[in-house]
Amino acid sequence: MSWTPLWFGKHKGKTLPQILFSDPNWFFWATEEKVFDDKGVITDEARELDRKARNIRIPSDEGEDMVVEYYIHKPTGKFQDMRRAPRNREDRNYTIRRNVIDLSIPRKISPYDKQGCKSLVSDLKFYFFGDSKYRMTKARCEAFFDNDDNFML
Repeated sequence: MSWTPLWFGKHKGKTLPQILFSDPNWFFWATEEKVFDDKGVITDEARELDRKARNIRIPSDEGEDMVVEYYIHKPTGKFQDMRRAPRNREDRNYTIRRNVIDLSIPRKISPYDKQGCKSLVSDLKFYFFGDSKYRMTKARCEAFFDNDDNFML
Protein backbone atom coordinates (compact mmCIF):
# COMPACT_ATOMS: atom_id res chain seq x y z
CA MET A 1 0.00 0.00 0.00
CA SER A 2 1.12 3.53 -0.62
CA TRP A 3 0.76 5.49 2.63
CA THR A 4 -0.05 9.20 2.55
CA PRO A 5 2.19 11.63 4.46
CA LEU A 6 0.32 13.97 6.79
CA TRP A 7 0.13 17.54 5.53
CA PHE A 8 -0.87 18.98 8.92
CA GLY A 9 -0.02 18.88 12.62
CA LYS A 10 3.03 18.01 14.66
CA HIS A 11 3.78 14.92 12.56
CA LYS A 12 3.57 16.68 9.21
CA GLY A 13 5.48 14.71 6.57
CA LYS A 14 5.21 11.35 8.36
CA THR A 15 2.91 8.51 7.39
CA LEU A 16 0.51 7.01 9.92
CA PRO A 17 2.52 3.76 10.25
CA GLN A 18 5.56 5.86 11.19
CA ILE A 19 3.51 7.70 13.81
CA LEU A 20 2.24 4.45 15.32
CA PHE A 21 5.82 3.33 15.94
CA SER A 22 7.08 6.73 17.12
CA ASP A 23 4.10 8.27 18.96
CA PRO A 24 1.17 5.86 19.36
CA ASN A 25 -0.30 7.97 22.17
CA TRP A 26 -0.74 10.87 19.72
CA PHE A 27 -2.26 8.60 17.07
CA PHE A 28 -4.91 7.25 19.46
CA TRP A 29 -5.59 10.74 20.84
CA ALA A 30 -6.04 12.05 17.28
CA THR A 31 -8.37 9.15 16.48
CA GLU A 32 -10.48 9.85 19.58
CA GLU A 33 -10.59 13.57 18.78
CA LYS A 34 -11.55 12.84 15.15
CA VAL A 35 -8.51 14.69 13.83
CA PHE A 36 -8.40 12.36 10.82
CA ASP A 37 -12.08 12.77 9.91
CA ASP A 38 -12.86 14.54 6.63
CA LYS A 39 -9.24 14.22 5.47
CA GLY A 40 -9.87 12.06 2.40
CA VAL A 41 -7.51 9.13 2.05
CA ILE A 42 -6.01 9.82 5.51
CA THR A 43 -9.43 9.09 7.04
CA ASP A 44 -9.49 5.62 5.49
CA GLU A 45 -5.85 4.91 6.37
CA ALA A 46 -6.42 5.99 9.99
CA ARG A 47 -9.44 3.68 10.35
CA GLU A 48 -7.51 0.73 8.94
CA LEU A 49 -4.49 1.37 11.14
CA ASP A 50 -6.61 1.92 14.25
CA ARG A 51 -8.12 -1.54 13.72
CA LYS A 52 -4.75 -3.17 13.00
CA ALA A 53 -2.89 -1.46 15.87
CA ARG A 54 -5.43 -2.90 18.33
CA ASN A 55 -5.20 -6.44 16.91
CA ILE A 56 -1.54 -7.38 16.44
CA ARG A 57 -0.93 -11.13 16.34
CA ILE A 58 1.22 -12.47 19.18
CA PRO A 59 4.39 -14.01 17.75
CA SER A 60 4.86 -17.51 19.16
CA ASP A 61 7.55 -20.13 18.98
CA GLU A 62 6.65 -23.58 17.65
CA GLY A 63 2.88 -23.05 17.79
CA GLU A 64 2.69 -22.23 21.51
CA ASP A 65 -0.71 -20.98 22.65
CA MET A 66 0.23 -17.55 23.99
CA VAL A 67 -1.43 -14.46 25.39
CA VAL A 68 0.10 -11.13 26.28
CA GLU A 69 0.10 -9.75 29.78
CA TYR A 70 0.15 -6.01 30.19
CA TYR A 71 1.70 -5.12 33.54
CA ILE A 72 0.55 -2.08 35.45
CA HIS A 73 2.98 -0.22 37.69
CA LYS A 74 1.31 -0.43 41.09
CA PRO A 75 2.42 2.95 42.55
CA THR A 76 1.49 5.02 39.47
CA GLY A 77 -1.30 2.91 38.00
CA LYS A 78 0.29 3.33 34.54
CA PHE A 79 1.44 0.81 31.96
CA GLN A 80 4.78 -0.77 32.83
CA ASP A 81 5.51 -3.45 30.25
CA MET A 82 4.14 -6.30 28.16
CA ARG A 83 5.19 -9.94 28.21
CA ARG A 84 4.15 -13.03 26.32
CA ALA A 85 2.83 -15.82 28.52
CA PRO A 86 1.40 -19.29 28.01
CA ARG A 87 -2.39 -19.14 27.95
CA ASN A 88 -2.68 -21.77 30.69
CA ARG A 89 -0.53 -19.82 33.19
CA GLU A 90 -2.45 -18.43 36.11
CA ASP A 91 -3.47 -14.78 35.88
CA ARG A 92 -1.42 -12.42 38.06
CA ASN A 93 -2.21 -9.21 39.89
CA TYR A 94 -1.77 -5.94 38.05
CA THR A 95 -2.02 -7.46 34.62
CA ILE A 96 -4.43 -7.29 31.75
CA ARG A 97 -4.38 -10.42 29.61
CA ARG A 98 -5.31 -10.33 25.91
CA ASN A 99 -5.20 -12.57 22.86
CA VAL A 100 -3.63 -9.76 20.80
CA ILE A 101 -1.10 -6.98 21.20
CA ASP A 102 -3.01 -3.72 21.45
CA LEU A 103 -0.94 -0.55 21.04
CA SER A 104 -3.75 1.50 22.63
CA ILE A 105 -3.48 -0.27 26.03
CA PRO A 106 -1.30 2.38 27.75
CA ARG A 107 -3.81 5.07 26.74
CA LYS A 108 -6.72 2.93 28.01
CA ILE A 109 -4.98 2.60 31.38
CA SER A 110 -3.99 6.28 31.62
CA PRO A 111 -5.09 8.97 29.12
CA TYR A 112 -1.60 10.47 28.82
CA ASP A 113 1.24 7.98 29.05
CA LYS A 114 3.98 8.71 26.53
CA GLN A 115 6.51 6.60 28.45
CA GLY A 116 4.14 3.65 28.62
CA CYS A 117 3.55 3.87 24.86
CA LYS A 118 7.30 3.96 24.20
CA SER A 119 7.77 0.94 26.45
CA LEU A 120 5.05 -1.01 24.62
CA VAL A 121 6.58 -0.21 21.22
CA SER A 122 9.96 -1.42 22.53
CA ASP A 123 8.35 -4.66 23.74
CA LEU A 124 6.64 -5.14 20.37
CA LYS A 125 9.95 -4.61 18.52
CA PHE A 126 11.61 -7.16 20.80
CA TYR A 127 9.00 -9.84 20.09
CA PHE A 128 8.77 -9.20 16.34
CA PHE A 129 12.34 -8.26 15.46
CA GLY A 130 14.40 -9.67 18.35
CA ASP A 131 15.67 -6.25 19.46
CA SER A 132 13.80 -3.63 21.50
CA LYS A 133 15.98 -0.95 19.90
CA TYR A 134 15.36 -2.14 16.33
CA ARG A 135 15.43 0.94 14.08
CA MET A 136 12.03 1.47 12.50
CA THR A 137 12.60 3.24 9.21
CA LYS A 138 9.68 4.56 7.18
CA ALA A 139 9.85 1.47 4.96
CA ARG A 140 9.92 -0.92 7.95
CA CYS A 141 6.97 0.81 9.65
CA GLU A 142 4.90 0.67 6.49
CA ALA A 143 5.91 -2.93 5.70
CA PHE A 144 4.84 -4.04 9.18
CA PHE A 145 1.34 -2.59 8.72
CA ASP A 146 1.13 -3.84 5.12
CA ASN A 147 1.66 -7.45 6.19
CA ASP A 148 -1.75 -8.88 7.09
CA ASP A 149 -0.04 -11.88 8.74
CA ASN A 150 0.86 -9.53 11.62
CA PHE A 151 -2.80 -9.07 12.58
CA MET A 152 -5.79 -11.00 13.87
CA LEU A 153 -8.60 -9.38 11.91
